Amino acid sequence: MENVSAERSAGWSALCYVGVLVLASMLTNGMPSLGAKPLEVALAIDAHRLGLLVGAWLAFPAAAFFLWFLVGLRSYLMNAPGRQEGLPTFALISGTVMTAMSLVAAAMLTSALYASPDSFKAHAVAGVYDTFFFVQGGLGYAPVAIFLFAAAHSMRRHDRAPMWLAWLGYIAALGAAFASLSILSTDAFMAPGQPGPGLFGAIPAAVWLVATGIVLIFQNRRGSASSVRTSAAS
Repeated sequence: MENVSAERSAGWSALCYVGVLVLASMLTNGMPSLGAKPLEVALAIDAHRLGLLVGAWLAFPAAAFFLWFLVGLRSYLMNAPGRQEGLPTFALISGTVMTAMSLVAAAMLTSALYASPDSFKAHAVAGVYDTFFFVQGGLGYAPVAIFLFAAAHSMRRHDRAPMWLAWLGYIAALGAAFASLSILSTDAFMAPGQPGPGLFGAIPAAVWLVATGIVLIFQNRRGSASSVRTSAAS
Protein backbone atom coordinates (compact mmCIF):
# COMPACT_ATOMS: atom_id res chain seq x y z
CA MET A 1 0.00 0.00 0.00
CA GLU A 2 1.30 3.44 -0.94
CA ASN A 3 2.43 5.64 1.94
CA VAL A 4 1.38 9.08 0.73
CA SER A 5 2.66 10.92 3.82
CA ALA A 6 6.14 9.39 3.51
CA GLU A 7 6.37 10.30 -0.17
CA ARG A 8 5.24 13.85 0.52
CA SER A 9 7.83 14.24 3.29
CA ALA A 10 10.41 12.82 0.89
CA GLY A 11 9.61 15.70 -1.44
CA TRP A 12 10.29 18.19 1.34
CA SER A 13 13.46 16.27 2.16
CA ALA A 14 14.69 16.71 -1.43
CA LEU A 15 14.23 20.48 -1.14
CA CYS A 16 16.04 20.52 2.21
CA TYR A 17 18.88 18.46 0.72
CA VAL A 18 19.40 20.94 -2.11
CA GLY A 19 19.23 23.82 0.38
CA VAL A 20 21.95 22.23 2.53
CA LEU A 21 24.12 21.66 -0.54
CA VAL A 22 23.76 25.29 -1.58
CA LEU A 23 24.78 26.42 1.92
CA ALA A 24 27.76 24.02 1.93
CA SER A 25 28.82 25.28 -1.50
CA MET A 26 28.71 28.87 -0.25
CA LEU A 27 30.86 27.99 2.75
CA THR A 28 33.44 26.13 0.66
CA ASN A 29 33.40 28.57 -2.26
CA GLY A 30 36.83 29.74 -3.32
CA MET A 31 38.73 26.68 -2.15
CA PRO A 32 42.17 26.41 -3.79
CA SER A 33 42.21 24.33 -6.95
CA LEU A 34 44.23 21.23 -7.75
CA GLY A 35 46.84 23.34 -9.52
CA ALA A 36 47.65 25.45 -6.46
CA LYS A 37 50.93 24.90 -4.62
CA PRO A 38 50.68 22.99 -1.31
CA LEU A 39 51.75 25.99 0.76
CA GLU A 40 49.18 28.23 -0.95
CA VAL A 41 46.47 25.66 -0.26
CA ALA A 42 47.53 25.34 3.38
CA LEU A 43 47.48 29.09 3.95
CA ALA A 44 44.09 29.47 2.29
CA ILE A 45 42.66 26.66 4.42
CA ASP A 46 44.16 28.19 7.56
CA ALA A 47 42.42 31.49 6.80
CA HIS A 48 38.98 29.90 6.26
CA ARG A 49 39.18 26.80 8.43
CA LEU A 50 35.93 27.23 10.40
CA GLY A 51 33.75 27.86 7.36
CA LEU A 52 35.29 24.94 5.49
CA LEU A 53 34.80 22.64 8.48
CA VAL A 54 31.15 23.63 8.77
CA GLY A 55 30.77 23.04 5.04
CA ALA A 56 32.26 19.56 5.43
CA TRP A 57 30.05 18.80 8.46
CA LEU A 58 26.95 19.65 6.42
CA ALA A 59 27.54 16.39 4.55
CA PHE A 60 25.92 14.75 7.60
CA PRO A 61 22.46 16.43 7.44
CA ALA A 62 22.66 16.34 3.63
CA ALA A 63 23.07 12.56 3.76
CA ALA A 64 20.10 12.23 6.13
CA PHE A 65 17.83 14.30 3.90
CA PHE A 66 18.92 12.55 0.71
CA LEU A 67 18.53 9.05 2.12
CA TRP A 68 14.98 9.81 3.24
CA PHE A 69 14.26 11.24 -0.20
CA LEU A 70 15.55 7.98 -1.73
CA VAL A 71 13.23 5.91 0.46
CA GLY A 72 10.21 8.01 -0.48
CA LEU A 73 11.16 8.12 -4.15
CA ARG A 74 11.46 4.34 -4.29
CA SER A 75 8.01 4.01 -2.70
CA TYR A 76 6.61 6.50 -5.22
CA LEU A 77 8.14 4.69 -8.19
CA MET A 78 7.26 1.20 -6.93
CA ASN A 79 3.58 2.12 -6.75
CA ALA A 80 3.40 2.91 -10.44
CA PRO A 81 1.05 0.88 -12.65
CA GLY A 82 2.39 -2.23 -14.32
CA ARG A 83 5.07 -4.73 -13.45
CA GLN A 84 8.23 -3.27 -11.95
CA GLU A 85 11.59 -4.28 -13.42
CA GLY A 86 13.83 -3.14 -10.59
CA LEU A 87 14.56 0.43 -11.64
CA PRO A 88 13.33 1.94 -8.33
CA THR A 89 15.70 -0.34 -6.40
CA PHE A 90 18.47 0.45 -8.88
CA ALA A 91 17.92 4.15 -8.17
CA LEU A 92 17.93 3.51 -4.42
CA ILE A 93 21.25 1.62 -4.53
CA SER A 94 23.01 4.14 -6.78
CA GLY A 95 21.71 6.99 -4.62
CA THR A 96 23.09 5.26 -1.54
CA VAL A 97 26.48 4.98 -3.26
CA MET A 98 26.27 8.72 -3.96
CA THR A 99 25.72 9.37 -0.26
CA ALA A 100 28.60 7.13 0.77
CA MET A 101 30.97 8.86 -1.63
CA SER A 102 29.93 12.30 -0.38
CA LEU A 103 30.68 11.26 3.21
CA VAL A 104 34.06 9.86 2.19
CA ALA A 105 34.85 13.10 0.37
CA ALA A 106 33.82 15.13 3.43
CA ALA A 107 36.05 12.98 5.64
CA MET A 108 39.00 13.58 3.31
CA LEU A 109 38.37 17.31 3.30
CA THR A 110 38.11 17.34 7.10
CA SER A 111 41.42 15.50 7.51
CA ALA A 112 43.11 18.07 5.28
CA LEU A 113 41.52 20.95 7.17
CA TYR A 114 42.92 19.82 10.50
CA ALA A 115 46.52 19.96 9.32
CA SER A 116 48.58 23.03 10.13
CA PRO A 117 50.22 24.82 7.17
CA ASP A 118 53.61 23.29 8.01
CA SER A 119 52.36 19.71 8.35
CA PHE A 120 50.13 20.11 5.30
CA LYS A 121 53.18 20.71 3.16
CA ALA A 122 55.57 18.31 4.88
CA HIS A 123 53.37 15.23 5.49
CA ALA A 124 51.67 14.77 2.10
CA VAL A 125 48.28 16.00 3.37
CA ALA A 126 48.11 17.83 0.04
CA GLY A 127 47.58 14.42 -1.56
CA VAL A 128 44.49 13.84 0.57
CA TYR A 129 43.19 17.26 -0.39
CA ASP A 130 43.71 16.50 -4.08
CA THR A 131 41.99 13.14 -3.74
CA PHE A 132 38.96 14.94 -2.28
CA PHE A 133 38.40 16.64 -5.64
CA PHE A 134 38.38 13.33 -7.51
CA VAL A 135 35.98 11.68 -5.05
CA GLN A 136 33.69 14.70 -4.89
CA GLY A 137 33.85 15.32 -8.64
CA GLY A 138 35.35 13.39 -11.52
CA LEU A 139 34.13 9.81 -11.30
CA GLY A 140 32.08 10.89 -8.30
CA TYR A 141 29.49 11.90 -10.89
CA ALA A 142 29.17 8.31 -12.14
CA PRO A 143 26.68 7.14 -9.46
CA VAL A 144 24.84 10.47 -9.90
CA ALA A 145 24.33 9.70 -13.59
CA ILE A 146 23.18 6.14 -12.82
CA PHE A 147 20.73 7.34 -10.15
CA LEU A 148 19.21 10.03 -12.36
CA PHE A 149 18.84 7.68 -15.32
CA ALA A 150 17.24 4.91 -13.25
CA ALA A 151 14.71 7.25 -11.64
CA ALA A 152 13.88 9.07 -14.88
CA HIS A 153 13.57 5.83 -16.87
CA SER A 154 11.22 4.35 -14.28
CA MET A 155 9.08 7.50 -14.43
CA ARG A 156 8.85 7.35 -18.21
CA ARG A 157 8.27 3.61 -18.56
CA HIS A 158 5.42 3.56 -16.05
CA ASP A 159 3.97 7.03 -16.64
CA ARG A 160 4.47 7.70 -12.93
CA ALA A 161 5.38 11.39 -13.19
CA PRO A 162 4.95 14.21 -15.71
CA MET A 163 6.82 13.36 -18.88
CA TRP A 164 8.80 16.60 -18.71
CA LEU A 165 10.24 15.48 -15.37
CA ALA A 166 11.42 12.19 -16.84
CA TRP A 167 13.11 13.95 -19.76
CA LEU A 168 14.66 16.47 -17.39
CA GLY A 169 16.09 13.48 -15.52
CA TYR A 170 17.54 12.08 -18.74
CA ILE A 171 19.20 15.42 -19.49
CA ALA A 172 20.60 15.66 -15.95
CA ALA A 173 21.89 12.07 -16.20
CA LEU A 174 23.63 12.89 -19.48
CA GLY A 175 25.17 15.99 -17.90
CA ALA A 176 26.47 13.99 -14.94
CA ALA A 177 27.92 11.35 -17.27
CA PHE A 178 29.67 14.10 -19.22
CA ALA A 179 30.99 15.62 -15.97
CA SER A 180 32.57 12.26 -15.09
CA LEU A 181 34.78 12.67 -18.17
CA SER A 182 36.51 15.56 -16.41
CA ILE A 183 39.23 13.12 -15.31
CA LEU A 184 40.38 13.11 -18.94
CA SER A 185 40.65 16.89 -19.07
CA THR A 186 43.48 19.16 -18.00
CA ASP A 187 42.10 22.55 -19.05
CA ALA A 188 41.01 25.32 -16.72
CA PHE A 189 37.29 24.67 -17.19
CA MET A 190 36.52 20.94 -17.36
CA ALA A 191 39.22 19.46 -15.10
CA PRO A 192 38.19 18.14 -11.66
CA GLY A 193 37.76 21.01 -9.22
CA GLN A 194 37.05 23.48 -12.04
CA PRO A 195 33.63 25.03 -12.88
CA GLY A 196 32.78 22.74 -15.82
CA PRO A 197 31.90 19.51 -13.97
CA GLY A 198 29.63 21.36 -11.58
CA LEU A 199 27.95 23.25 -14.41
CA PHE A 200 27.16 20.10 -16.38
CA GLY A 201 26.76 17.65 -13.48
CA ALA A 202 25.69 19.31 -10.25
CA ILE A 203 23.37 22.09 -11.44
CA PRO A 204 21.10 19.97 -13.72
CA ALA A 205 20.91 17.30 -10.99
CA ALA A 206 19.91 19.93 -8.41
CA VAL A 207 17.23 21.30 -10.75
CA TRP A 208 15.81 17.78 -11.23
CA LEU A 209 15.83 17.15 -7.47
CA VAL A 210 13.92 20.37 -6.77
CA ALA A 211 11.41 19.59 -9.53
CA THR A 212 10.94 16.02 -8.27
CA GLY A 213 10.50 17.23 -4.69
CA ILE A 214 7.78 19.66 -5.80
CA VAL A 215 6.02 16.96 -7.82
CA LEU A 216 6.07 14.58 -4.85
CA ILE A 217 4.66 17.25 -2.53
CA PHE A 218 1.82 18.49 -4.72
CA GLN A 219 0.85 15.23 -6.42
CA ASN A 220 0.56 13.59 -3.04
CA ARG A 221 -1.59 16.40 -1.75
CA ARG A 222 -4.03 15.67 -4.54
CA GLY A 223 -3.68 11.98 -3.80
CA SER A 224 -4.41 12.56 -0.11
CA ALA A 225 -7.50 14.58 -0.94
CA SER A 226 -8.74 11.84 -3.27
CA SER A 227 -8.15 9.21 -0.58
CA VAL A 228 -10.14 11.22 1.95
CA ARG A 229 -13.08 11.61 -0.46
CA THR A 230 -12.98 7.90 -1.30
CA SER A 231 -12.96 6.91 2.38
CA ALA A 232 -15.80 9.28 3.17
CA ALA A 233 -17.90 7.93 0.30
CA SER A 234 -17.44 4.35 1.42
